Amino acid sequence: MVCTDMTRTILPPLNFAWLLPFAAALLLSIPSAHSQIEHKGPAASIALAATLPHYDVSTVKANISGDGGYSWGGHNDRFTATNVTLLQILELAYDINEDEIIGLTGPVSSAHFDIVARVLGPDGSKPPDHTDAQLAAMLIPLLADRFHLSAHLETKTMPVYELVVAHGGPKFTLSQTEVPGQSDWSARGITKSLNFKGGSMADLADTLTDQVHRKVIDKTGLTGSADIALKWTDDVAAEAGGPNVISIFTAVEEQLGLKLQPSKGPVDTLVIDHAEMPSQN
Repeated sequence: MVCTDMTRTILPPLNFAWLLPFAAALLLSIPSAHSQIEHKGPAASIALAATLPHYDVSTVKANISGDGGYSWGGHNDRFTATNVTLLQILELAYDINEDEIIGLTGPVSSAHFDIVARVLGPDGSKPPDHTDAQLAAMLIPLLADRFHLSAHLETKTMPVYELVVAHGGPKFTLSQTEVPGQSDWSARGITKSLNFKGGSMADLADTLTDQVHRKVIDKTGLTGSADIALKWTDDVAAEAGGPNVISIFTAVEEQLGLKLQPSKGPVDTLVIDHAEMPSQN
């Protein structure tokens, strides 16, 4: 689950057994998430981390609450996470999907953690503000320090989706005016929605990557930017079927005039060489 927005909260179960995020039965409401479109992948995250300061103060503690909820968020000079797995933090730090992380095994793979990390200013002064992408990339050296993580990238041929133009053509207007792309997504009950403003088709492919859990490659041949609104049903309800249920694949075709076409292509995977339970604070 790659997140271009830094803040994410999944509420714990309410008198239910473990539940999946956005489970239909709970009518769970998650606030909208807003972000600049800057999904660039693990190689870019590694390169970015090399240009940034390390977190000056960090605590990593095991969370044994058994609570089904988790959250993370970053703002300016700090990052916090509650009840997260190492896999979730790897996804965020390296800007990569879960299925593209290979080799995470042992007790650390199933444990949950609380993390607090801060950047301090020189001589107690206010530290410079950092973007969400920077705060996420700064987790890479923190993971190496506290989890003794070592990893490398390998390009593998894996299942992907190609974003292509469906029969009848696109159902939106393209503009050649360059503006910063932004995306907002939200989930209310079983319904998810995406408002995509001023982004290219490559940006849209990156945004859809986060939702279909597989790399999406722009093969539309369309140039320019577009404003797009998309609504679909979450994975759990879509698999169950029934009235008023629409998968993201159907929504992309019917609402946008595009199509997610299964294919295979090169994908950067993160291979975990070593990871262990974190060192003491």
